[in-house]
Amino acid sequence: MNERIPLLDDAVLAAAAKVIAEHGWHEFTLERVAQAAGISRVTLYRKGATRELLIEALVVGAAQAWQAGLWPALTGPGTAAERLRAALRASCVVVEQHLSLLAGLSNAPDPVFHLDDGDTRNVYVAPFERLLHDGIADGSLRATLDPAETALLLFNIVPRTYIHLRGAHHWPPDRTADALLDLLMPGVLPARP
Repeated sequence: MNERIPLLDDAVLAAAAKVIAEHGWHEFTLERVAQAAGISRVTLYRKGATRELLIEALVVGAAQAWQAGLWPALTGPGTAAERLRAALRASCVVVEQHLSLLAGLSNAPDPVFHLDDGDTRNVYVAPFERLLHDGIADGSLRATLDPAETALLLFNIVPRTYIHLRGAHHWPPDRTADALLDLLMPGVLPARP
């Protein structure tokens, strides 16, 4: 059987992100997306768009941005501690780039960072876990860390706290990222003698 593949262009996805940012998850409708995209609801329907497909496309786009943003820290030079700091900062940059969308999705029943295909750990947590393993091996991070648990903590702390501080407290981006990194990094570094 030949399934219908939606034709979701950049303009429709940008309109969907705008609607989520302005109205949040609960008020996200195809009518609003069509209006924001400057097309009719019928045209949007003919493109194969559904509320679920639009959300999925936006979440996949954010996941791809996350992977691309953290890649230089994973593959770059320096100790694992330096690369972990760079990865945490990169995650703040990615969250900032998608801040309105992520804030709008923050009250969704299925959080944006939980991908439907169960690949959440590989996409979001695994980069931190790899850097933690590398840091234990090169001595730049505490040897007593549990890489899997610590990676999960870092992933859950950074994006959520960043979104909250930027949205609810209106902290500037650099202050938010610096405060998070200054608080978190000492917890993973080796104890000083």
